Parts: sequence; C-alpha cells; structure tokens
Amino acid sequence: MSKPKFIKASGMEIKPPKGKAFNYKTDPLLPKAHMITGVFGKRGAGKGVATTHLIKALKFDRLFIISPTFESNSELMNQFDNIDPDDIYSNLDDKDILKKITEKIDEERDEIIRYEEQMKEYKKFLKMMSDNVSFIPDEMLLMFYKDGHFAPPETKWGGRNPFCGLWVDDALASPVLTSRKMVNFCLRHRHVGAFESDRASIGCSVFFNAQNYRCQGGSIPRPIRNNFTNAIFFKSKDEKELDEIASEMSGEVTKEDFRRAYDIAMEDGQHPFLFVDLHRKIPEHPSMFRSKFDKFIMLD
Repeated sequence: MSKPKFIKASGMEIKPPKGKAFNYKTDPLLPKAHMITGVFGKRGAGKGVATTHLIKALKFDRLFIISPTFESNSELMNQFDNIDPDDIYSNLDDKDILKKITEKIDEERDEIIRYEEQMKEYKKFLKMMSDNVSFIPDEMLLMFYKDGHFAPPETKWGGRNPFCGLWVDDALASPVLTSRKMVNFCLRHRHVGAFESDRASIGCSVFFNAQNYRCQGGSIPRPIRNNFTNAIFFKSKDEKELDEIASEMSGEVTKEDFRRAYDIAMEDGQHPFLFVDLHRKIPEHPSMFRSKFDKFIMLD
C-alpha cells in the first residue's frame, strides 16, 4: 500500500486549549481529580469501606452527601470529621438537592472573588501607609482594623479553590439519581462554581455507590456511566452484568483485558474488588487495573 499524501490546509490546525481537564493535584498514587467514580457491589460487599478509604485519601475540603442512611450509620459517619451536617441530604424526594449543592459551591466561588477584591484594596492600603498618605478613607481603615491592629483579609482556604466532592449512596431508583438534573450535574461537574475570569472552576468530584450496574426500575444513567473516570467492581455472579460492564468499557479497554483483570482481582483475599482507572497517571501508574487500591495488575 502506498504512503498517503497530504496537502496542508493552512489556518485549520487544531490548537488544544491551555486549561487542564484535571485541575487538582492529588498524591502520586491517587486518581486524577476531578473525577466521577462508580462503586458497584452487592449488599455487604464493602462498598462503603472502599469509598470511604478513597474519599479520605483524597482529602476533600468540603464533602456533600446524598444518602437516606448516612446519618444513621454512626460507624461510617465517624470516619469523617469535617462534614457540615447541612451538607448531608437524606430526603431523596427533594427535587432541589442538586440546586442547593450547586449554590453552595457558587457561594465558595463568590467568597474567593470577595477575598481577591479585598486583597487588592489591602495592597492599596499598604502602599498608602508606606507612602505616608495624609488621608486614608475611613471605610478602608475599618475594613482592615482588627483586634487593635491592621491585618490582611481572611478566607477559609487561603484564597485557593476548595476541593469539593459529592457522595451519592443508597439512592438507586430514586428521583435524585435518575433525574436529568443529576445527569446535567455530572456532565458539567468540572465547571460548577465557574469564574468569569480564566481562573479554573471549583468543580466537584462525584462518587456513586450502587448494588447493580444496571437494573429494572432505575440505575445510574448511561450518560453518567459513560463519563466515569474510574470505577470499582466487587464480586458478581451475574455474567450478563459483567459482560455489559466489559462492553461499556470497551472504548477504553478490551473486553478480554477487563475480564482477565477482574478474574485476577477476585482471587485476591477477602472483600476483593477491581479498581479501574480510565485516566491513570503516567508514568506513576503502570496499569489502569488494580486489585483493591494497593496492587497494580500487569496483564502483559
């Protein structure tokens, strides 16, 4: 076969944007963030333990919970010491949950904008002080005078974007999970809390726990599953379901490789699970497959 020839169309080159799809720096062996993660396993398999371990390792500044059972699970609740009770949503019939969460992330953005404006004023104030300006407006003096001295403005996160996450648990077949609002939230999860400037949005990682990958009467919608950046699979005896999972992941990994990795992970001790990272860090992560979180599975 002869080598193809090209005639260049000048001016039509594609120039990738400078922004990154994963704006938050995570520890070397953790997944990239922001992420959308699905965790699948039967009751008692260990979904909550695995998800808790991952979320704690990621060290979110603010974690939202949508679950009817989280507050009654003291063992699970005690694993977290930084969750605001107002950020836990247990009424799955509340159609405004995602709106409320979005508004809270927008409030975080607005706080950053206020802080940046105050810092500009503070720098002006310092320059006026160093220049011995004879008249400094009273409102400026009052803005920075605290506890007997002048001090810079304060903010929760030191001016950086807070790292936000959302965990959806025990919500299968509920309106909050199957609604178009959840699909829309996940499709734009990296852009929640967007700034008018070119500063990266705050965004929000999302974690789903479910007993079934697909089921009658409601499951995690396919548009969300198609946007998983990583997923956790516990042992299943449902061969049809495993085949469906392998088929949906075939855009990133062959069905044969998925089943090989799955079978290896399922033989690895108690409460086994396969962790699949579709956007692994290179070269830190030698494989997209892991048995639990601590063993990379090398198929070659």
